[in-house]
Amino acid sequence: MDKEIKDPEGILKVITALFGKLPAYIINSEKEFPVKIIALKNKALIINTNLKFPTRDRVLTVVHNGSKFYAHFNLAGGDGNGIEILTPVKIQITAASRQGARVEVNQIQTGMVVNNIINVNDVSKAIGFDDKKVDTILLAYRTKLAKAFPLSSIFFAGRMDNRLRLMHHYDKDIFIVDRKEKSTASPAFFPFDEYLRIFENSKIPDNYISEICVPIKYKGYVHLGYVQVLSEKNLDFEVYKQIQTFASAVSRDIISTGVFQESRDVCQVMDLSMGGISFIHAPSRSFSRSVTLNGTILFDLNLEAGKKVTIRGIIKNIRNQETNFRVGCQFYNLTEKDTEILEDFLNVGKEEEPNSESPNEVAETNPNTSNSEENEMDQESSSEEQNESIETVMEAGSSEDPFAEHMDDNFADTPEEPS
Repeated sequence: MDKEIKDPEGILKVITALFGKLPAYIINSEKEFPVKIIALKNKALIINTNLKFPTRDRVLTVVHNGSKFYAHFNLAGGDGNGIEILTPVKIQITAASRQGARVEVNQIQTGMVVNNIINVNDVSKAIGFDDKKVDTILLAYRTKLAKAFPLSSIFFAGRMDNRLRLMHHYDKDIFIVDRKEKSTASPAFFPFDEYLRIFENSKIPDNYISEICVPIKYKGYVHLGYVQVLSEKNLDFEVYKQIQTFASAVSRDIISTGVFQESRDVCQVMDLSMGGISFIHAPSRSFSRSVTLNGTILFDLNLEAGKKVTIRGIIKNIRNQETNFRVGCQFYNLTEKDTEILEDFLNVGKEEEPNSESPNEVAETNPNTSNSEENEMDQESSSEEQNESIETVMEAGSSEDPFAEHMDDNFADTPEEPS
C-alpha cells in the first residue's frame, strides 16, 4: 500500500536517513538520471545536476529495502550552473518494482569477469598507515612539482581536510584564475563564492590570487588527496591540464605499489545492466573481508579484450550457491567515462533495446535474482518489506536537527546503509 509523508519532521528524517547515503536519481521528462547530492544544510537539500527543467518542481528518488521513495521538492535557489537548493514538500513511498530487463552474459560475452575487488573503507584505511614505497613516490613528485611551481604542495592522507571534503561534495576541481575578479570564474569548476569562504579560513597570504587544486583519486572514485598550486599571477588552462595529468600520475604510481589490497579472485559475471551486476565469487579470505551486505565496493569489470571499466557499487544480495556465492550489486554514481563505455557495450550486445528504460528502473531490480520462483516470493513479501522499510527509516532519522551548519557533518566519502 502506498504511503505519503507530509509533516516536516517526518520528511526531514527520511531525507537525512537516505539521501546522500544511497544512490539517488532525479526525474526529468519521465526518466530518471543519477544526481549528485552535495549536502543537507539549513533544512534544504543541495544538489548538482546538468539537467534543465521546465518548472521549479523537482522529484528525487531512492530505493531502500524493497521500497521506493519519491521526494518532492521546490527549487529555492542555486547558482544557475547546476548547483540547486531544494526545499522538501512531501515524500511518497511505494513498493519498488522490477521494470528493467537485464542482459544475461551468455547473450553478450561468456568471458566477462570481475576482478580487483576492494571495499571502499579499505581504500581509506590503506593510506592511513606509513608506507615507505608511498612516501618515496610522494617525495619524488613533490620535488618535481616544486621545480615548476615553487608554491605548491601535495596533500595525501587517510582523512580528508576541509578543502578535499568540499571538492568531493561538489565533485569539481578548484581552478581560480583571479580570486579578486569573479568574472574570470568558470561554472565548470568549484563554485567561486564557496572558494572565497575556504580562502578566508585558510592561512594563504592575500597576495596569492590564483589557485589550481586537483584531487588525487583512487581509480576515479575515492578521494585520497590533492595537488595544489598557488600563484601571485593568473594561472591559465594549460597549467590546469598539466596539474590534472600530474595528479593522475601520482594516483597511478601509488596504486602500482600494491598498498591497496585488492582481491586477486577472478569472478564470472552472470548478468549485467546499466543499473547493476551479479557475479559468482568463491569463498575466500578476501571475500569475507571485502564483500559485506550493503557495503560499497570498487572493482574492475572486464567487458572484452582491451576494454574494461571500474565500477563502484553497493552490495544488495549475497546468496549461497553450494560451493560459491552469487553477489548482486547496484551501481553507485559511475564516472561519466565508465558510464559511456558501459552504455556503448550494452547497446551493441542487446538484441532488443527497451525504448523507455531508465537507469533507476534497472537499479531497482534485485541484481542477482533471476528465476521466476524467486520473483514470486519477492512479490508475496513486498508489502511486509515495505512496512519494515518505512519503520526502519523513520527510526533511523535523528531526533536532533539533522541539518548541521557544516556540510561535512552530514556526508561521508562513501554511501552508508541506515542502521
